[in-house]
Amino acid sequence: MSSSGDGEVPGPPPLRWGVLGATARAAQLGVLPALADNPKANLVAVSSRSQAGGAGYDHFGAARAYGTYEALLADDEVEAVYIPLPNSLHAEWTVRAAEAGKHVLCEKPLATRAAEAKEMAAACEELGVVLMEAYTTPFHPRSSALADLVRSRRLGPLRFARAVFTGVVDLEGDIRSRPETGGGVLLDLGVYCLAPLVAAAGRLPVHVAAGGLLARSGVDVSFSAWMDFEKGFTASFECSFETPSRQTLEVVGTQGSVTVERPFTPGPDDTKLHVAFSDGRTETIEAGGNDPYRGMVDHLFAVLRDSAALRRTPGQSIELLGLMDRLREAAVWAW
Repeated sequence: MSSSGDGEVPGPPPLRWGVLGATARAAQLGVLPALADNPKANLVAVSSRSQAGGAGYDHFGAARAYGTYEALLADDEVEAVYIPLPNSLHAEWTVRAAEAGKHVLCEKPLATRAAEAKEMAAACEELGVVLMEAYTTPFHPRSSALADLVRSRRLGPLRFARAVFTGVVDLEGDIRSRPETGGGVLLDLGVYCLAPLVAAAGRLPVHVAAGGLLARSGVDVSFSAWMDFEKGFTASFECSFETPSRQTLEVVGTQGSVTVERPFTPGPDDTKLHVAFSDGRTETIEAGGNDPYRGMVDHLFAVLRDSAALRRTPGQSIELLGLMDRLREAAVWAW
């Protein structure tokens, strides 16, 4: 590595990015801003089929805009791609990106089923590219603080946990209302609810029970489940497109409990964990805050430039999709 004129040794070059489906909400509100004006990222290209030629949406300073995904994947300057396409297209375009030699950051859920995600992971491994699910919550400092607290055993042996993520969504014309695009609330919000519960347990549940409400289109609009992880620990969650906005997470042990507000989509100001102990003491843990999208993008830079270990592996994503498959099969459905 060469030195600069003032004697300083420069760091590794920015990771060169492309975005497939750059008009997607997740891209426009989250990942594209995290790539823009980031010394660890160089936004080379964006693409959108819905805006032929790349016109009519914010390019966030991308050097090039394409009207097809194929054209972006043929761009030799692009090293890594972010894929925020409908869930049903994740597998196809992840594999096509891997075949083009691009590393892949694929929007959550990684796929619609665990079997599909396994095929994606196998293709990326065979072709020598990195695959990571774009699930941002673990890249916020408060999530790390929560994991540390649970691991510390300060809460005692765990007994209960509950995750809630709901909000009214107008599904008229929304891709989340269509079975053929991989719609439904479990796929959209399930990873947020399930990931911290499984992480707290440190294992998958042995027994599950679930129920949900299906819309006329056939997608689930409300879903809830109960899971028995054995060793005295049970957990539940609920997610919905049709009830008032609620985001909470609670983990309860014999010695204390921790409550987190807005646990799944935290921002720079969401910094606190509230702990109540069985002896009546309370504690507020100040964890710090950041933009988790920026944290996720910077983490992938560290993986690809500095050989850091993936904080969230395809195997973990596949494991949660397998649990969603089980819950879907176990569910009692109402119409």
